[in-house]
Amino acid sequence: MKVSITEEQLERVKSKVIYESVLDNIVFKLSLITEDGKTEPDMEWDFTNVKKDLDISKRWVKTKEDAEEYIGNLIEKIKNLPFNTKQKILKYVLFSFLGLMSLKQIKQYLNPPLEQAVKTEKEIIKKVVPPKIRNSSESLFNHLKYEEGSIYDKGEPVLTAYDLGDGAYTIGYGHAIFKGENEGYKFLPNYDDITPGRTSITKEDAETLLRDDIKESEQIINSELNRWEKEGFKPTLTQGMYDALISLAYNMGPNVRNKQFMDAVKRGDFENARNLILKTSSSLFDDYPGLKTRREKEAKMFA
Repeated sequence: MKVSITEEQLERVKSKVIYESVLDNIVFKLSLITEDGKTEPDMEWDFTNVKKDLDISKRWVKTKEDAEEYIGNLIEKIKNLPFNTKQKILKYVLFSFLGLMSLKQIKQYLNPPLEQAVKTEKEIIKKVVPPKIRNSSESLFNHLKYEEGSIYDKGEPVLTAYDLGDGAYTIGYGHAIFKGENEGYKFLPNYDDITPGRTSITKEDAETLLRDDIKESEQIINSELNRWEKEGFKPTLTQGMYDALISLAYNMGPNVRNKQFMDAVKRGDFENARNLILKTSSSLFDDYPGLKTRREKEAKMFA
């Protein structure tokens, strides 16, 4: 039985047979232009010839199913070309199929592929603003246990209240109890009910006081950082820098705001800030040599 086909059908068969070789040729030529096959062309390149080759390669496409088959093969063949080059080719082909496919279907193919997602992510990483650090680390907690605890048994709290003659009683990890203040703890009486040398707490109570006192120091530093931000100063602090400021605030209280190193931090002059930390309270170093050692630790932490 003799089977006959129309000229149009023959042309379609021929076109489908050769379209893959045409696409391979397009990819080869574009790879030569981009040199390494990854970077965008550094010269103006003529897309006209590419469009002519694409038109030849898709002559056989007559139905929606043909179009989907063609697009699938096209995407696979051009996957290693630079993103912008791929998009240019894909957009040209897809919109030429607008009569066969809906706009919604076409847009699905234009959604950024994985390669573009990776590229976008890298760009975001370059531009991302470092997160604001507003909480101290566990390392700072251990540092303060060592610095504020017993001078005889380093890292351990003083569990019995004592009087330094500075107008406050001290207990635990340097927790100060002032006259007229409400402590607010069941395990710790207020100033008037404390007997130095007798009033005591547990180690767990001392750690509770330390964590709460750290929070107060964080509030002091955070309020300054927030104020600076409103003024247009946004120094990018590392965790170590922030921890050092909390240690200094724990030691000096609200007066830390007026220290020279804080102004240097505000301006982002971190090297100068570090040097100023080393000198902070230097008039007391002779009487309290441990304070000089502490400043050296805080300066190292800041750096």
